[in-house]
Amino acid sequence: MRPEFTLHDLLFNSAERAPQKVAVVDGNAEHTYEDMHRESGALAAALQDAGVKKGDRVGVLMDKSWEAIIAMIAASRAGAAFVNINPQLRAQQVRYITEDCDARVIIGDSAKLGELEPKTGERAFYKGEEPDAGGISGELTDLAEVLAGDGSPRETSVSEVDLATILYTSGSTGMPKGVSTSHRNFVAGSQIVSTYLENTSEDRILSALPFNFDAGLNQFTTSLRVGATLALLRSRLPGDLLKGLRRHEITGVTGVPPLWALLLRGSKSLQEQPLTHLRYISNTGGRIPQANLDELRRLLEPNGTKIYLMYGLTEAFRSTYLPPEEIERGTECIGKAIPDTQIIVINKEGKECAPGEVGELVHRGPTVAMGYWGKPEKTAKAYRPNPLAPPELLDVERVVYSGDQVRRDEDGFLYFVGREDAMIKSQGYRMSPEEIENLLISSGYVHEACSFGVSNPDVGHDVVAVVSLKGDVDGDDPIGAIKRYAVNNGPPYMVPKEILVQDELPKTPSGKIDRKGISNAYADR
Repeated sequence: MRPEFTLHDLLFNSAERAPQKVAVVDGNAEHTYEDMHRESGALAAALQDAGVKKGDRVGVLMDKSWEAIIAMIAASRAGAAFVNINPQLRAQQVRYITEDCDARVIIGDSAKLGELEPKTGERAFYKGEEPDAGGISGELTDLAEVLAGDGSPRETSVSEVDLATILYTSGSTGMPKGVSTSHRNFVAGSQIVSTYLENTSEDRILSALPFNFDAGLNQFTTSLRVGATLALLRSRLPGDLLKGLRRHEITGVTGVPPLWALLLRGSKSLQEQPLTHLRYISNTGGRIPQANLDELRRLLEPNGTKIYLMYGLTEAFRSTYLPPEEIERGTECIGKAIPDTQIIVINKEGKECAPGEVGELVHRGPTVAMGYWGKPEKTAKAYRPNPLAPPELLDVERVVYSGDQVRRDEDGFLYFVGREDAMIKSQGYRMSPEEIENLLISSGYVHEACSFGVSNPDVGHDVVAVVSLKGDVDGDDPIGAIKRYAVNNGPPYMVPKEILVQDELPKTPSGKIDRKGISNAYADR
């Protein structure tokens, strides 16, 4: 077995342990770890022949698929860094990303390549029929032909401190920025998460999040490290989610709050056909409403499913988790630091906060990323010297300042308060959008909610909420019923002045509710 230093070290070890083990299920096709090793080697060799050198960037513009996984590992084996580009992005955003990271090659679905703006890339490998890719100025190569070959890459020295990927944020305001992530970050993240989730080669993990999202990527690397089976899910339909969980006898799945709202639409089916094989679920990407958590516990815990609440940021993968045995602490609690990590709560004076005092969450540990690609000023603002380090070691280590406000209780558990730039201030009170959304969803009428503040000089902010309703809501005035519930069950300053209804709330490319997009649409109406 190899020491675990790089992404492809994880593959080599799993392929050596169990070459015929099913690594990935993509639709009706099953692919083994031996397949992954052979095909990634063939593509890595082709990338090198195409001029890709150590340190270059390779864009991956594909729907989640077996080929997308091969593209990531192949770039790693060639010594390059892969850049997953969300296929839902517009051509202008795709071009921005490829130019920002100076992608040497793009590997993509034919349909996506055919939509590119002129001069987006110089060379591409395509999946599907040969595209009319006017955006690619150079050679087009059929990916299927490459993967069917037996090429072997030239040996390239790759270190754990080398760049492995650039994770571009969703870019809900302006263009996205890229978080530069090393092989060490990848490997440490997979080691840490697989440890506290107790993952083994017997696990069958559902990949329900996109690979351009750090949590979705971590599902893949965790599965790769322990030699588990990863089943790919692309559909967001409630029925397809349940079908995927049952068909593949999934033992573990990580999702964002909208995914659990989707799952709960099939609550009747979950009661009639319990998911007895589901060992755990874990939430990340935002606080899950307490009402939804309570319902998930009612449906899943009697069958032995453990529920983990996790908190993280793209700049450092995972940061904290709440063990299942502490779930009664509620959804405001984000737990304690993940293994091999220190979470510091810092006040505005740069000192560590006392228990109960609200401050900024600062993450220290091996998953702290390298910084923002090509943006030294933004990097210097978020990635700073450890404030608690001895003066003699002040410049040795960088930590990441999250921008999130938290407090720590006497037992050391952390509680999320909100992002400083998203806090709503009304009638002299400060509250997070999640507090209001939690109240509205608890009414039983609301499926999903997004709240925000609108400037009002008399009170600070007026509270506005945009909601989607549950399908079984009765009555002619659901908005009135929601407001009455808020008045009777929450403080006056949390009652929205205005509630708007949409059939479905828009999502970011990572599957989260698009808060900025919703508030901007309200302001522009």
